[in-house]
Amino acid sequence: MDEKELIKRVRNSFSAKKSRAEILTGFQKRGYKLAYADKLISKASRPNRTATLVFLTILVVFFIAFGSYSLLDKHKMELSNPLSSTTGNTIATFPDIPQQEREIDQIEITSEFISYLLNELAAWKLHKNPLNFEKPIINFKIGDKDFHSEIDNEIITYEGLSQKADLQIDTNKADLIKAISSNNSEDVLKQSLANEKTQLNVFASEAELFSKGYFKFYNFLK
Repeated sequence: MDEKELIKRVRNSFSAKKSRAEILTGFQKRGYKLAYADKLISKASRPNRTATLVFLTILVVFFIAFGSYSLLDKHKMELSNPLSSTTGNTIATFPDIPQQEREIDQIEITSEFISYLLNELAAWKLHKNPLNFEKPIINFKIGDKDFHSEIDNEIITYEGLSQKADLQIDTNKADLIKAISSNNSEDVLKQSLANEKTQLNVFASEAELFSKGYFKFYNFLK
């Protein structure tokens, strides 16, 4: 049996949870010299060079790709506030609470509301995973209405939830409108989270979130 085959068998023995001593004993029973058997075991214990090279190549490609995404000159998008066309004003300007509640009831939440809010929350900083090129996807539940947004160079929101979402934000109509009306949407959502009126559910792994730039976007929500 040639040396390559013997090394392969030693690796198989290690995979079968055999100890070095057991493998040495097996070689001795087959008439191999102790020094030669020990040499084979040492070679078998070394990392596979091909596998190591492939791993290092993937690692280098990942960091090059990730670095390219990180250096992209991304800017906040110019989106019009959907409340301006809906009410002619913003809810924050209504001093009369009953009137404000009536105004809120009359507003129909559309995909434009979600896209605008995400843009205000700096979701424009998100990008595709540089390894599998999957887009960041965020689900929204506002009462009985469901949406999901796909983000790359723009924010596109669709009706319905996505099974591929990285995270989901469940909130209510009043706090959503208040966040859109505010000059600081982050603070409004933080307060809503603190009051347990809004919930954040994360589905993706930390590695996936990192690869898409989420930690720049949603750390304040944590």
